[in-house]
Amino acid sequence: MTAQPYEHPRGPIDRPRTVGAIKAALPDTLAKQFQAAIEAADPADLFTLVATWAAVAQTAGDPELDTAAAAVRAGVEPVFELGEVFPALADPR
Repeated sequence: MTAQPYEHPRGPIDRPRTVGAIKAALPDTLAKQFQAAIEAADPADLFTLVATWAAVAQTAGDPELDTAAAAVRAGVEPVFELGEVFPALADPR
């Protein structure tokens, strides 16, 4: 496997941290899905749910997201299984 260097931006990652900030960062359709997920969630699952949606909100505003997704779908960019990147998470089958 080969990898190309990626220039990571300096400083902290700007990720929304509150329910309101997440909703504000999401497009309307996703904001409605997020609200429904929050309303249906078991209280024990709220921390993970909010963290997951914060990551979605962080990438939803990325202007290059559609281009990158189209390249993956077209087979132009390689796709790796999670276990290839993180061997500890490989499927034990």
